[in-house]
Amino acid sequence: MKHVFKIVVLLSFLLSCKQEPTVAQEAVSSATVTNKEKLSAYLNALEKSGFSGSVLVAQKGSVLLEKGYGYANRENKIKSTPKTVFDIGSITKQFTGAAILKLEMQGKLSVEDKLSKYIVNVPKDKQDITLHHLLTHSSGFQDVIGGDYENISTQDFIEEAFKGELVFKPGTRFRYSNIGYSFLGIIIEKVSGMSYEEYLMKHLWKPSGMHQTGYKKPLFNDIAVGYRKNKHWGKPTDKKWGVDGPYWHLKANGGVLSTTQDLYKWHQALLGDKILDATAKTKYYGKHIEEGEGAGSYYGYGWAIFPTPRNTELIAHNGGNGVFFADMWRYLDEEITIIIMTNAVQRKFENITSQIAGILLKPDFNPTVTEQSKGTIIGEMADQLVEEFMQTVHQNDQNTWKTFIENRMTSMFKNSFSMQRHLAMFKQLHENLKGGKIVQIMVKENEVALGVKTKTEVEQILFDVTPNPKGELRIEGIR
Repeated sequence: MKHVFKIVVLLSFLLSCKQEPTVAQEAVSSATVTNKEKLSAYLNALEKSGFSGSVLVAQKGSVLLEKGYGYANRENKIKSTPKTVFDIGSITKQFTGAAILKLEMQGKLSVEDKLSKYIVNVPKDKQDITLHHLLTHSSGFQDVIGGDYENISTQDFIEEAFKGELVFKPGTRFRYSNIGYSFLGIIIEKVSGMSYEEYLMKHLWKPSGMHQTGYKKPLFNDIAVGYRKNKHWGKPTDKKWGVDGPYWHLKANGGVLSTTQDLYKWHQALLGDKILDATAKTKYYGKHIEEGEGAGSYYGYGWAIFPTPRNTELIAHNGGNGVFFADMWRYLDEEITIIIMTNAVQRKFENITSQIAGILLKPDFNPTVTEQSKGTIIGEMADQLVEEFMQTVHQNDQNTWKTFIENRMTSMFKNSFSMQRHLAMFKQLHENLKGGKIVQIMVKENEVALGVKTKTEVEQILFDVTPNPKGELRIEGIR
């Protein structure tokens, strides 16, 4: 499950927020009414622009807005509501982090325990990995080793994960890793003697009053149908899952289903000590490691932590799979909570959460419903480019390779090397990616990162891209 936090966008918003003056209580009440109107107008405009999903906004303990937009099921004309169930992606990680801390509270493990205490035959280079490293994405494991819905047993997952070399020595750097959180899920099952979902349901979700959160156990009322590029993708529960939910490429790192209402109940439960005590929450929200050199944001145990210009902190996380997307922002000091979910992710809607925060935090802020930007166009064309690239390299045919080179590369890149050299590169790509499956596509400005799972490892390929005057995506470089 991809972690799709837009750190640059978020930090730009945070840095733009000025310190607000202290106001009288009457003025706050008046501003709240205005905020409700602004929120409603903004989100109604988004709906007209094509947004579908559910949004919940709360301030000072009161829900300002709780509403569904667009269709949860287009074919049957079923509208989205606050009770609609969505795939929340990597927001799942905060539940995994909380479950580990709950087990520590119960005296069943320590976050300082080594992975080798719970998993046998750990390779020498991975024997110093601790649960803390897994929780903070500092273990050195790569991101993924397989597709979300690939059938894989616990043992096969462990063996596959152990085959790959660590990217760095444990504890020395940050690198987002779904593998690490899946290992935490395996440890939760081993230590508790329960399935991952059973443990979370008993110790986290039910005590929080959450009855529409889980993988397979809840009696879901209304699961949204996902749409990708306006095409029917289906419900998450239509995909290939095991008897107790997804397999280990997804379980515990993503894929939990929930509603905006349930996530708000979770937020409220975390304000008290019933789920996690004060000591556990200090670890939970701890700024343990910076999310990359100079990032300005930090990672806790399933949460990202952002300092604000108002000397407060934003605790947040999001997740998505290219179809569903969910975002959860919590300004604990300022008592603001924003939760959004959608079943048809579009890049032009990627700043919804920051726009809502702007309404609440900046009195003179006017949200905008943006049209497609250059970055949006690149993002929406990236999938097509990648699919065409994979179809090309899977064929051992120089004419097919040549056609792709002629049609998909910029003139500058194409003419920088001889055709023979380009073809030699494609021959090497054909050998390296033989039988490979796409497990990750990430877009950042004019760069597309592709992860391809082969029999031995996950190959990472970077494309430098740009739209041509006709709006067609072209490759400026391959790394």
